[in-house]
Amino acid sequence: MLPDIQRLVELQKTDRETQRLQDEVAALPRRVAEIEAKLANTKAQVERARTTIKADEANRRKLEIDIQSLRQKISKYRDQSLEVKTNDQYKALMHEVSFAEQEIRIIEDKILEGMLDVEDNEKRLKTAEAELKEETAEIEKEKAEARRRTAEDEAQLAGLNKQRDELRGAIAADVLRHYDRVLKLRRTALAEARDHKCSACQVMLRPQVYNDVRTNEQIMICDSCQRILYYVPPAEGEAAPPPSENHAQAPAAQ
Repeated sequence: MLPDIQRLVELQKTDRETQRLQDEVAALPRRVAEIEAKLANTKAQVERARTTIKADEANRRKLEIDIQSLRQKISKYRDQSLEVKTNDQYKALMHEVSFAEQEIRIIEDKILEGMLDVEDNEKRLKTAEAELKEETAEIEKEKAEARRRTAEDEAQLAGLNKQRDELRGAIAADVLRHYDRVLKLRRTALAEARDHKCSACQVMLRPQVYNDVRTNEQIMICDSCQRILYYVPPAEGEAAPPPSENHAQAPAAQ
């Protein structure tokens, strides 16, 4: 096999693995960010539950103060009723007492409703706190795994980049330029010639082109997709395909 073809095959393998590792390195922070966003949402739920509970407790204290104030008024009205001179004055004071007692009952109902709300909010708070604890542990585990994987990937990338530079430095400049141009356009720059076709675009190769590719002794280009062609001989024991004769060329594909 022509040395440049062998190097190009190895270079494409190296470029593919490099891209895979780069994608993985880029994906790990995104995964952690997704978990952190979920964690932030759970933290917000915890804070909302705590804020609601505090507001309910503050409102209950205010209502209790209102009841205390109303009871003081009732006590004052009853004391005044002992000193009034007329029946109308007495009735007026008793009316105030009745009104204040009614207000107390209304406030007590509000306090009871508030206590039920507090119970529900405390349950929600406990659930949210449990989820927060679990998610916090999960994100720390994910972060540790991300740091480990990133370190491993970056170490592999360093080795691959060194190997890639060595391969590129040994390939003819004009061949390398063609490789880079097609790689940028099609994401792969080499294709195996198989069954008289380019395995990437599936276009039939002209007989002489296919026969020349099978020798792996010169740089051959697919007329359709411009990828550099190479041939992989059959494994020992497998029948070799016959040389190409007059195969019709299929319509161009990409």
